[in-house]
Amino acid sequence: MRSSNIKKLCELITSDKFTHSEIVSMVDVSSNTIRRYKNQLAVNQLDYDAVKKLSEQQLDSLINSGRTKRRSRFIEPDCAYLYEEMRLKENTLSLLYEEYASGAGELGMSETEFRRRYKRHCQSLGIVMRQPHAPGRELYLDYSGKRPKLTDPKTGEKTPVELFVAVFGASKKTFVCATRTQNLRDWCDANVKALEFFGGVPELLIPDNLKSAVTRTSVTDGPTINFTYDELAQHYDCRVKPARPRKPKDKALVEGGVLLIQRWILARLRHEIFFNLADLNSRIQDWLVLVNAKPMRGFNGRSRDQLFTEIDLPALKPLPVMPYEYADWSLNVTIPADYHVRCFGNYYSVPHSRIRNKVHIRATTSTVEIFPSRGLQPIATHCRSYEEYSCITNREHQPKAHQHYAEDDQLVLESWALQAGDATHSFAKKFSEKHRNPVKTVKVLRALKGLAKEYDANRLNAACGRAIRIHSLDIASVRSMLVRRIENAPIRGENPKTPPPTHENVRGPNSYQ
Repeated sequence: MRSSNIKKLCELITSDKFTHSEIVSMVDVSSNTIRRYKNQLAVNQLDYDAVKKLSEQQLDSLINSGRTKRRSRFIEPDCAYLYEEMRLKENTLSLLYEEYASGAGELGMSETEFRRRYKRHCQSLGIVMRQPHAPGRELYLDYSGKRPKLTDPKTGEKTPVELFVAVFGASKKTFVCATRTQNLRDWCDANVKALEFFGGVPELLIPDNLKSAVTRTSVTDGPTINFTYDELAQHYDCRVKPARPRKPKDKALVEGGVLLIQRWILARLRHEIFFNLADLNSRIQDWLVLVNAKPMRGFNGRSRDQLFTEIDLPALKPLPVMPYEYADWSLNVTIPADYHVRCFGNYYSVPHSRIRNKVHIRATTSTVEIFPSRGLQPIATHCRSYEEYSCITNREHQPKAHQHYAEDDQLVLESWALQAGDATHSFAKKFSEKHRNPVKTVKVLRALKGLAKEYDANRLNAACGRAIRIHSLDIASVRSMLVRRIENAPIRGENPKTPPPTHENVRGPNSYQ
């Protein structure tokens, strides 16, 4: 029977106005319960006036005194202390129960009741399926939906930029920075800055399912981590474990961190104008120091900085000597028959024995490395070229026949060019210095030799001279001049160094005096 009905029932029993059967019909209580209540009221000598003066709780304790007698008296565990202890990686609830039981003695409750009360305390914190966060284990990463803006100083146009947020699971210490976009390069750079800010490496990076972190997700295979982002994790000796799609409770900490940053930083910057990303990030860092130093309720007034120093920092792995260098990857590229693979518009050689094999190409700002599709060691390394359509060839990658052919043939052709004329030799030399590719130089020398046979060596020498003067080191330009017969034609804006040739149809300057 509910306690709210006890006083009403006792009033009916002691009023002497209703019979036993009438009371049973008036309240939803069994006949035996009413009889037991009558006996208890008689034992305690309670009449109608006495019942009126007592409260629900007093009547309940008098009539149902057996409940209190049967209830054991336990020493209550300090659930707040237990929760703080469970944040430490090495602690378990079984160990904490053993410590409690040894101190409570005979007044200690069972482990089942102990666990039940601890679970009830965790539920009272308002978090569904709350799990203790081990120190230094999880770093949650996400972008904010609300974004700051940069202002164009000339037009006044405002352009939104992205706000990257990283939150540690145990201490809740937060890092924030603004990036231009959410693309792969900006995402990796933000991750590197976050790890350097915290001064260590966690065991897990837990991003949301943005494309820069997760290429795709399937029910059977799970998430596929972006190749470049996975390389970053390997460089820092940690793993990537994305949050489940459409499960915001998996990343509740970073969602709370994003909300905190929106309220404590973005709201304070809403009236400030920023013209570049560096100034914006500088102001963000100023406010971030205050956010991490602010005491938190529920943690005995400790700040995020204090909790991080006590809990997370000792458990972090050290940073590597060199930070991660961003690299673009081209995966599963087939090596063609000329044993040169294409990377950002240029061609780089690989060992000719690898023709038809699949390779991965890794390009940084300074180098291009080519890896076998199932290997960790590069099979070719080149300095990255920023000239468009250049061909970089390592002599050791060529077959022996190609090496001898290129060397011998080039020497012979260079000797021919020297005899063909100064302009022809100069054209070939300038072409070789510009491209620094023996194979391409040999092709041009062969083309020049063919043009000399077809159009005459003197005309070719004139065409090469004209091509040099117009700064066109292209064999197609030389061929075009010879076809159109303009190798000796003056160049617009250039003063002729030699008088025009005499001809019977040309009258000369004396005719105009």
